[in-house]
Amino acid sequence: MAVLYIYFLSGKFLFPGIPSFYLPNHIYPCQKNSNSYTPSCFHTMTTKKHIMLMGIQGSGKGTQAALINKNFGYISLETGAILRSVLENPSHKHYQAVSDTVPHGKMTPDTVIFDLIKEFVENHPNDRILIDGAVRNIAQRQFFDAITTDYCVIHLTLTEEEALRRLQGRKMDPVTKEIFGADFTGDTNPETGNKLVVRIDDTDVEKIHKRFTWYRSDIVPLLDSWKADGTEYHTIDGEQYREVVWGEIEKILKS
Repeated sequence: MAVLYIYFLSGKFLFPGIPSFYLPNHIYPCQKNSNSYTPSCFHTMTTKKHIMLMGIQGSGKGTQAALINKNFGYISLETGAILRSVLENPSHKHYQAVSDTVPHGKMTPDTVIFDLIKEFVENHPNDRILIDGAVRNIAQRQFFDAITTDYCVIHLTLTEEEALRRLQGRKMDPVTKEIFGADFTGDTNPETGNKLVVRIDDTDVEKIHKRFTWYRSDIVPLLDSWKADGTEYHTIDGEQYREVVWGEIEKILKS
């Protein structure tokens, strides 16, 4: 049966007045500005236990991860949070390796990342895990796949220009670690009353661009490897309103 696709000249779908999360799965765009809409791109309900949440910094992974955990009972394996916790604990066995890299915009050695991931997964054998930033290159994927391949990939796309705007404008609650985006105009967390601060690693444009360069050199080939071998893979336009992005994720996860 033929499927009718309706889209702008730019390749984006247009249904005036109808949020995309109200639309059937088969009319979701695969990715922004894509001219190819193959069945593997459509958002269908996943049967996998775990989620590999991917996206450039600023794409909204933290916001969506919190919603996934709250509404679907996942727990987060988020390397950034784990590395920050190591930095706060000088007695940790990996403190030196992490302190020599993370504060300077460098990548932590794979051996350290491997050990932290393995420890986390082994400590949560019965939980559904949301992996956010824990698998950062093909070598790390091979390591993680040796532990489990029972996961789907959800990729939030975002341009580097928009990512830079969001990173430079976002703030963090220093106590809860909750991130508030560039469009949030308040100075305090409305729930806790804590004064928001700007993360140091979001103030250095040179370091931000280094992270973008690393994303292109390491993450893009990793994403391509999942696409190439038939891993369940979902692409969502991260430049949409967060409510729309969440609606698309719900479509994937709802049973």
